[in-house]
Amino acid sequence: MLITFFNAILIVLITWLAYLYFDQREKAMPARERYAQLMRGVASIVDRLEGYDKEHSREIAELSERIGVACGLNDQQLQSLNAAAMLHDIGELLLPRDLVKSDKKLEGDELELLRTHTLLGELHLKAQIEDLDEVPTLIRWHHERWDGLGYPDNLKGEEIPLAARIIALADAVSAMKATRDYRKRQYSRDEDVVAEVKRLSGMQFDPQLVKTWIAIGCPLASIKQ
Repeated sequence: MLITFFNAILIVLITWLAYLYFDQREKAMPARERYAQLMRGVASIVDRLEGYDKEHSREIAELSERIGVACGLNDQQLQSLNAAAMLHDIGELLLPRDLVKSDKKLEGDELELLRTHTLLGELHLKAQIEDLDEVPTLIRWHHERWDGLGYPDNLKGEEIPLAARIIALADAVSAMKATRDYRKRQYSRDEDVVAEVKRLSGMQFDPQLVKTWIAIGCPLASIKQ
């Protein structure tokens, strides 16, 4: 199983976009918006390679931003949160495509290999671009759990950066209503998603973030038109 030439081109493109993000941070909003449109386009390609039936990464970024604003994050923190949410699965481009696009639920060694995408994403961005703030580490830790049973480092509670906890919640909420190659949609009704998030509060998710999400109306990461 090898990385395709197409995947390699995407990796270079996403790295370039990440560089532009920080280059444009202090420049005019129109240029930043043009960059954001480019990043959304690349993120949608990553989503298709993963087998999502919708703009998963963009949904995560928009929901993460809503939660981040409610948590009082400043503009720079929100920008880093948005970039990390958009690029959270970049490491999957460094894995064999037939693994990422598998039409069956992965187990054993295949599952462990897929889980390395958090480390691969972090290491790739750190190796290619200097001064990326906390974005690579947020990508590394977006699958950590509040109870310490996540990966790759089994961080627990507030050991996990707040932004990574936000992405973890937004990622799960978006995934619960998505169709994947290996499974149908987990929950067809919004109230079932809300019930599942509440059930996992204090286990998979930061309970305070769940309260914040409920307080802002339990948004399910609807794409802005």
